[in-house]
Amino acid sequence: MFPQDLCHMCVLYCLSPLHAGAGQAVGAVDLPIQRERHTGWPDVQASGVKGAFRDWFLRYYAAVGRDCLDREMQADELTKRVFGREEGSSEEGGEKQAGQAGAVSVSDARLLAFPVRSNIAPFVWVTCPAVLKRLARDMKLCMPQTPIPAAAPQGELKYVSVSGGAAKEVILEDLVVKPDAEGTDAKLLQELFKLLAPNVDRLLLITDEDFSFLVRTATEIQPQIKIDHDTGTTKDGSLRYQELLPADSVLYVLTFFSRERNGKDPLLPNVIRDCVTQAISTHVQMGGDLTLGRGLMEVTWLPTNRPSTGGVK
Repeated sequence: MFPQDLCHMCVLYCLSPLHAGAGQAVGAVDLPIQRERHTGWPDVQASGVKGAFRDWFLRYYAAVGRDCLDREMQADELTKRVFGREEGSSEEGGEKQAGQAGAVSVSDARLLAFPVRSNIAPFVWVTCPAVLKRLARDMKLCMPQTPIPAAAPQGELKYVSVSGGAAKEVILEDLVVKPDAEGTDAKLLQELFKLLAPNVDRLLLITDEDFSFLVRTATEIQPQIKIDHDTGTTKDGSLRYQELLPADSVLYVLTFFSRERNGKDPLLPNVIRDCVTQAISTHVQMGGDLTLGRGLMEVTWLPTNRPSTGGVK
């Protein structure tokens, strides 16, 4: 059981395209991204999220930890206490060292808003009623007092303008959507996105069907080749296509903090939470192709004003 005051939402805003690879291809794209099995929506599986958090955590404390000769060793030990350690032999005497589960639990990174090319601006963000229903269920775990309206456009190829002031036909890639004649009030939804993702300032609420179509067909596809150093030309058979979640996509992760799973002077949940949120306070890198600048995410932790749990174990 995770107390509500030890559950936080981490909102991730993509500053660069993200490639969280699925590891298998069934079509023309050689390197597709991860997707939910039942919806087909892009996501980042929890194992990838936790691995990215762990790596950033280790790099942070290795860089800014106590100024001493074994700073990197101390950072590694803290990382193992917070995120867990594998079973293996210790350095002294080769004795078996027991494994330890981590004290940080994360969910999959779920899609909140998706950027799409448009005729009214360079791009707009879209979301849908199914995303909002899922968000409402998830936020009950960490922010149950936050109102989430059950808004939805009435009819096919319709939209509700949440922010940005759109009031005419809008072209979204290959779709033409029209404003909802019912005039659904989106004021509460606008306030919600100001809290979760302030950068999202041109948001349209579209139908679930239109949203699913766009997130399946409007991701970024980039070709890759390999150069032969001897000839300076492309190696035969090296062409491949990689799928990317576009920059400006917005995802969120539920993060739960618990007591360190160690009987000897364990770290308390609030200490672990403070260590993690301090290390991953503004940015984190996620997915592959780090040296190409892929997967750089801007981080927002919510709620931001949660009181400390003190000595709760």
